[in-house]
Amino acid sequence: MRKLLVVFALGFAVPFFASAQDAAAFQAAQQAMQANQQVMADMQAANQRAIDQMNEQMRESQQAAQDSVNNTQVYVIPPAAKPTFSVKGGTFKAPVTVKLKTATRGAAIYYTTNGWTPTTSSKRYEGPITINFTTTLQAIAVAPNLARSYVAAAEYKLPGVAPQAPRKVTAVAQDPSGNFLLAKDTAIHLVFASDVTSKNADVGDKLPLTLADDISFGQTILVPKGTPVEAIVTDADGSRAAGTPGTITFEVHSFKANGITVFLRGEATKEGQAKPLNAATLIPATLIPVVGSVMFFRHGDQAQIKQGTTFTAHVYADVLFPPPDNAQAKAP
Repeated sequence: MRKLLVVFALGFAVPFFASAQDAAAFQAAQQAMQANQQVMADMQAANQRAIDQMNEQMRESQQAAQDSVNNTQVYVIPPAAKPTFSVKGGTFKAPVTVKLKTATRGAAIYYTTNGWTPTTSSKRYEGPITINFTTTLQAIAVAPNLARSYVAAAEYKLPGVAPQAPRKVTAVAQDPSGNFLLAKDTAIHLVFASDVTSKNADVGDKLPLTLADDISFGQTILVPKGTPVEAIVTDADGSRAAGTPGTITFEVHSFKANGITVFLRGEATKEGQAKPLNAATLIPATLIPVVGSVMFFRHGDQAQIKQGTTFTAHVYADVLFPPPDNAQAKAP
């Protein structure tokens, strides 16, 4: 009987201990899960704090940038007053004498009569200009501490009056050995073989310039017209907002003939028409009406050099040409 009781007790105790072990394992697993959940929650909270801190820094940076813009004063250098002409452009029966002046005290005036935009390298105005044939007169004013003025221009037409004929390009001497001399400062007339615009011109671009006339000695052609001439863009800007025009500046370098390089000097600038803002468009942007905004973003004209436009360069130094093997005789 005692044996039976022991066996019964053991049979009851085994399931009890097994159940206790399972409960302990379950409780341990549950505690581990809760610990993992707490770790995840802590990580999420840390990430959220980092995101909030980053957003706050971004807001502070944006506010600082906006404050900087609001507190920044923009200073625009005004241009000198555009020159005025004593005689307006038009059609005349006799030569015209034109006086130039500017309202800017102490400003110097520079002008051109060859169709190119004046620069500080152009002829300085020192007295009345006499127009003897159809001419476009252009002028700028330059003064210390001011931007260059806008270009003033007027065309004076004298029908029936031919312009002065350019000096014929010839070699001025021939030595006993038969060499031909192209003298320093000889005018070389060039022509653009195609259109050029500031819209797509870049510094370093080569321009389509060629000789406009034969270079000859007597009836002998030394260099035929149409010979390519190397000319390089030295400055170029397309038109911009606020009426700023496009510009092109170039330098003429040289041409080659019969294996000889002839170096040239000459530069010019072409500027499109400016479309400056009026007073209504100079008020703060928040107050600019729709029309004013459109005017503010309006561009000036591009600089345009049309095919057939002429330019005169000059020989940099004396050049000797040997008698050409295939010298061409000019038609009488």
